[in-house]
Amino acid sequence: MSAIKIALVGCGTVCNWHLEELVKLRELFDVKIVCDVDGKKAKEVAQRWGVEHWREDYRTVLRDPDVECLWVLTPPFNHCEISVAALNAGKHVFCEKPLARTSEQCRQILDASRAKRHVFLLGYPMRFSSDAANLRELVQGGAVGRPVVFRDMWSVCKGSDSLAIHDADQGGGVIYEHTHWLDFVAWTFGHPKKIYASTRKLKAGPTTADDTIIAIIDFASGDQAIWSESWAATGFGWEPLCVGRGGIRPTFDVIGKTGVIQFPNSRGERVLSLYNYEAPAQPIKSWHWENDWGTNADAFPNEHRHLYDCIRNGVEPRCQPADGLLAVQLAEAIIESSHNGMPVSLL
Repeated sequence: MSAIKIALVGCGTVCNWHLEELVKLRELFDVKIVCDVDGKKAKEVAQRWGVEHWREDYRTVLRDPDVECLWVLTPPFNHCEISVAALNAGKHVFCEKPLARTSEQCRQILDASRAKRHVFLLGYPMRFSSDAANLRELVQGGAVGRPVVFRDMWSVCKGSDSLAIHDADQGGGVIYEHTHWLDFVAWTFGHPKKIYASTRKLKAGPTTADDTIIAIIDFASGDQAIWSESWAATGFGWEPLCVGRGGIRPTFDVIGKTGVIQFPNSRGERVLSLYNYEAPAQPIKSWHWENDWGTNADAFPNEHRHLYDCIRNGVEPRCQPADGLLAVQLAEAIIESSHNGMPVSLL
């Protein structure tokens, strides 16, 4: 089958991450155009990755009959406008997370995708990470019993690569950028029942979104997830994203009735270990992980190949607008709970 002709809208950091993998998959994808409101940035990205055309207005891209699929890689506040326009123009859509800035915008995308019936894949990489899939399989397979308590904590110094991402109205900050975590726990544990959260802004600077969060989510299954994350790990340097170069190493565990799943192991190695309460205090099984929790190197390539299968082979998208709506509803519930100081019911 022929390569899918695609155009990428938004030429920031994530665009370059995708292009780094797409150039290795030329038999599957033909990148025709990159587009950004900053024409200089679009031109630089096009030259860096050998893309023939660059544009400043995504609407000119939608009028190009050669483009089959539009990739929405802009800040969340305009995901809705661009995604709906692309669907109405008869294009397939790949949209980076989160689906949109508000649940109302998510519903507009959901309605448009149902009406047009083009492929719409939402880019939550943890759905395509073999590391995250391994953890999900262990939990759902009852490796440590059910229900469980899942605890996840990590921090970085998130720099000013895109000020829009740090704006409460445009990007939403850490809560919205990490809705992939919210999507993962809903995908793994089922429908959330209640959420309690506290958020705050710790780091000084010209940003309006909170940068630090603690959230507790109860699920209808009886499972519980505890999420602690911060973009305010000052002292590590002001870099766009300094994971692995000074951030607090991600750590999580899953505590169940019959055992514990832990990452990293007790020696700080990037190893996922399964412990049994009835055995001595040593792992009964371990897996070496390629990278930090949930972001190993195969997520983007797997995601890209899946998109190809969806468009060319009719495979159902693994992550759809309805999933994105739920993740954004959880983000909104986190903000509501933090503002009101009370749990928010989600049933």
